[in-house]
Amino acid sequence: MKRRDFLKIAGTGAAGLAVGGLSSYLWSQSRISSLESQLKRAHVPLALEDSLNIFNWTYYLNKNRINKWADDLGIALAYDTYESGETLMGELEAAYPGATGYDICVMTDGDVPYAIEQGYFEPLDLDKIPNFELVPNDFKDPEYDPENQYTIIYSYGTTGIGWNSDEVSPAIKKWADVFDTTPGGILDRYKGKVTMMPEVTEILAAALFNLGLDANSCEEDDLEAAKNALIAQKPYLATYAGTEEFMMGLQTGDFLISHGWNGDIGGIVYESSETDVLLEKILPKIKYTVAEEGGIAWYDNFAIPMGAPHPEAAHAFIDFMLRPEIAAINTMSVKYPFPTGRDYVPKALREDPLIFTPPELLAKLTRTRTFTPEERTRRDAIWTAVQAA
Repeated sequence: MKRRDFLKIAGTGAAGLAVGGLSSYLWSQSRISSLESQLKRAHVPLALEDSLNIFNWTYYLNKNRINKWADDLGIALAYDTYESGETLMGELEAAYPGATGYDICVMTDGDVPYAIEQGYFEPLDLDKIPNFELVPNDFKDPEYDPENQYTIIYSYGTTGIGWNSDEVSPAIKKWADVFDTTPGGILDRYKGKVTMMPEVTEILAAALFNLGLDANSCEEDDLEAAKNALIAQKPYLATYAGTEEFMMGLQTGDFLISHGWNGDIGGIVYESSETDVLLEKILPKIKYTVAEEGGIAWYDNFAIPMGAPHPEAAHAFIDFMLRPEIAAINTMSVKYPFPTGRDYVPKALREDPLIFTPPELLAKLTRTRTFTPEERTRRDAIWTAVQAA
């Protein structure tokens, strides 16, 4: 996709900020100067290890910024990614009681209590993360980790449906729009142009919401009904698409309707990048719907895996990511919300519900609960059966 006028994070200078033309926003020079000043005043921790190994979701921060931070501190940075929570949990389970080799991972709220119970995380030393004080109170002391003993908020959002309003009519409003196989319905008319996520928790939640059932259900009859709905839907799909695939497909028009996370849809509507800050809205025809039947609200969290080889550098990295100017840069790059940076992003992004989900909507949605190993096995078996059908 052709780059247009943008505000760019470069790899040079103390801040690495250069201003370009903005056709969609007025981004003040005073705010740029403020960000530059704060970056110059960055606290440089002492006695850090010389390496840091990170395991994070795909497309989830500005890599130039973290590389610059690591270079400045003489830290060799290794950065690996995944596209499903099952992958992260599998790494932790396979390594236990040994170490994964990772120093930082990012886990979704529903999995956190189980991981803590199993001993997969090191306790956090909040004295080494002074920027924790800047985290908004709504994101502190969560039910899934009281007093933030093991985790700190990374980002948050919703799961819904992205769709091309130039091509799809009527507007997508419900999960039924992507599950109802009635001839002439939306799913039938856009056959081969629809995608669903290949993530067990998310795809089962969508099917269960559509059926009017509890998205967290592990009841045999409910899961069987969800399996049948997904199997019936399957012939109409283009594929089960992960983040990078459905983002590209919606941009090119290969896909017209995609199950996805709000930030990834935001990264299509707005020009986005893992290396640059780009603020132009380039595909306003792509819309995002939180379905009428309900949706998942999720909260991703920093954690330090048990036996992390570089715990001091891990604490320093978390503190760095919580700095408001860094959080803002990450939001302006990948279009996911980072809570400590909300007041530092342009008003148009700050007030866009696609990026920063309104609290009143979050309160209406469903959080994924923690599943027992037996429940996870039961749910995994349903997804395996759908894939094999």
